[in-house]
Amino acid sequence: MKTVDITYRYEARDTSARPLLSDGNAALVRLNDGNRDFAELLDQVIKNETGVIQRIIPVDARDLGFAPGSTGTPKQRPFAGVLGRSDARVPIELIFNEGPNGLFVIRVAGNGLGTEVLGSLKYAVEQLGGT
Repeated sequence: MKTVDITYRYEARDTSARPLLSDGNAALVRLNDGNRDFAELLDQVIKNETGVIQRIIPVDARDLGFAPGSTGTPKQRPFAGVLGRSDARVPIELIFNEGPNGLFVIRVAGNGLGTEVLGSLKYAVEQLGGT
């Protein structure tokens, strides 16, 4: 039997699980690295006949509202915006190896870049500080 475990893990510690990125190039590198990790996971699933394949994605305490002194809903702080197709088979955060609050995802049928979608992307860039 083949088992795939994908775990989003929060660990109580003083360091940030998700470092701040300096610019858009750093964000692109992180997205590419995360997608490469996901592709490697899929390769393992295909190659292994049996066994357990595990992937652990660290989650930052700030993204869950667990940081010391935090109250209420965590602040949105995505590092990138992603325009994706409305499709239940494609978990955007998972294919980029990201946890909650890392990506501002806009889904639209047919990937049409209409006024509403542009408004959402503009909001992400201007209000959420996305790179």
